[in-house]
Amino acid sequence: MKLTNGEIYGAVNALGQLADKELPVKVSYWLARLANKLDGAFKSIDKVRNALVTKHGAPNPENRGAIELKPGDENWEKFLVDYNELMIQEEDVDFEPVKLPIKLPQEVDGKSLSLKFNVLIALENFVEVE
Repeated sequence: MKLTNGEIYGAVNALGQLADKELPVKVSYWLARLANKLDGAFKSIDKVRNALVTKHGAPNPENRGAIELKPGDENWEKFLVDYNELMIQEEDVDFEPVKLPIKLPQEVDGKSLSLKFNVLIALENFVEVE
């Protein structure tokens, strides 16, 4: 499946939040496999993102050796142009969506499951609700 770097980046962060939930072994296993498949692309994206922060950011006088970049900084707009270009690049990732055994409204094995909206949006291409 073709995915943008933005989708991959968001999904890995959301998978991290989902990993904190108590899920059935089978579901946990497939989520771990999915995370492993996305990990290589995520590391590459994060490495380039960090390089962009270094390129466009400025030294933090309070934290020696640290580079920082915030909205409103002189090079913020240039950073956003490069960052957006990075995030629209496409990767071909071979995976099967993970089926979450959720009884609506929100139970897994009879236990309450609560996820933030942004987590579900980030995982839209990666999970299916049974």
